[in-house]
Amino acid sequence: MIVDSIKQLKSYESLIPGITKIMEFISGCSDQTKNGRYDIDGDRIYASVFEYDTVAPDEMKWESHRECMDLHVPLTGEECIFWAPVEELASIVDYNPDNDCEFYKGEYRQLLKATFGQFLFFFPADGHKVKCHLNSSSHVKKVVIKIRTTF
Repeated sequence: MIVDSIKQLKSYESLIPGITKIMEFISGCSDQTKNGRYDIDGDRIYASVFEYDTVAPDEMKWESHRECMDLHVPLTGEECIFWAPVEELASIVDYNPDNDCEFYKGEYRQLLKATFGQFLFFFPADGHKVKCHLNSSSHVKKVVIKIRTTF
């Protein structure tokens, strides 16, 4: 897991395939970007723009992905994202290759605050629980870029 300023994204070029195309896409995003899917490099790298209201942590499940890495880029609002290594979580819904997702329960190792101007990058070994708040709900709009781990 990596959390950093969006201004530092280029420095992770060796870890994030297709970083130039990703940065080009992100630079064109704003709170006015329409919700939906955007192909960046076909099915190898694509983005989803969506929005939601954050909820209490007990309303969300932990998740991880095997085929894709996730790059989260908040555009508006604030959310709490919980992080733990997958090996420390207990599977509650088996891995589904159709949506590249497995769900878990467990305790968090770190609590991350996601806001505009930063990015959060999750590898397949990173369990994450998203769309959460601690005190009061926030309306969030963000980009999640899926980057296939196998090319």
